[in-house]
Amino acid sequence: MRFIMKNIFNGIANINGKLCNLNEASVPLSDRGLLFGHAIFETLLVYKGKIIDWQTHYERMKLSCEKSFIQIPNEHDLKNEALKAVDENIKKSEQLYDKAQLRIIISGGNSFDFAIKRENNSLPSCNIYIICRNVSGPTKENYMNGIKLKLVADLRSPGLVNIKSSSYLYSIIALENSRLDGFEDALYYNSNEIITESTTANFIWFDKNLNVYSAPFEGACLAGTTLSRLISGLKKFKISFDWKELNRAKIVEFAGCAIISSIRGIVPVKQIENHHFDIQEFRAFFNTLNKALQSE
Repeated sequence: MRFIMKNIFNGIANINGKLCNLNEASVPLSDRGLLFGHAIFETLLVYKGKIIDWQTHYERMKLSCEKSFIQIPNEHDLKNEALKAVDENIKKSEQLYDKAQLRIIISGGNSFDFAIKRENNSLPSCNIYIICRNVSGPTKENYMNGIKLKLVADLRSPGLVNIKSSSYLYSIIALENSRLDGFEDALYYNSNEIITESTTANFIWFDKNLNVYSAPFEGACLAGTTLSRLISGLKKFKISFDWKELNRAKIVEFAGCAIISSIRGIVPVKQIENHHFDIQEFRAFFNTLNKALQSE
């Protein structure tokens, strides 16, 4: 028995080397990612047909696979399969979109048993699922006027913070509860009251002197590839950046903030809980941040 997605054409899937329309894709019910969440993933930006930050994403994928007891795919073969999906998506779309999302999912293979079955002390073959679809990202209003974030206690398993795991259930719950309360996303804080990241993006903030900060990666939040690219760009623009812990009670003390991820880029935040930020006052600085990101 297989789980099959049926819908209108909305992208391309590459299932273990076989290309098909996304609405015709299927995966086995014995897939360990489906059954147990035993899978990791990476989401990459494809900008005008070019995959952005491949090497950084692949290195993070390798670390996630190692920690999750999942066989690591060969980089050359994986990139070739990803490029096939990108090229086929462009062909079927009949035009080249500015942005496409490339999602690579590596699962622990097929087994209905919870424990991993090894042969000769080797991990089983992994399943490789690649999805490429055109996206537009947040609305123009989100970029111009910003989004609202709700503070939420981070109750995710600490052992998964540094792994790009497919186990996103708690983040879905946090996101949807925040939306029910009139916010666009949740902003996590840990047991020490330190703000870390949103459900699917890193968090940055800046002071009145336009110095930029973010929470340290180590054990607090996922090492963001797009944030790393921004940091390199900030050096070119001679903008100060530093890692810093931010207590949630201190949000009233900084000038502005944003979330940052591969597909969305930098999205300004206009409100955290009941505290508002003046995005228009710092419009020019947000534009500079975007230029710094695009310079890499």
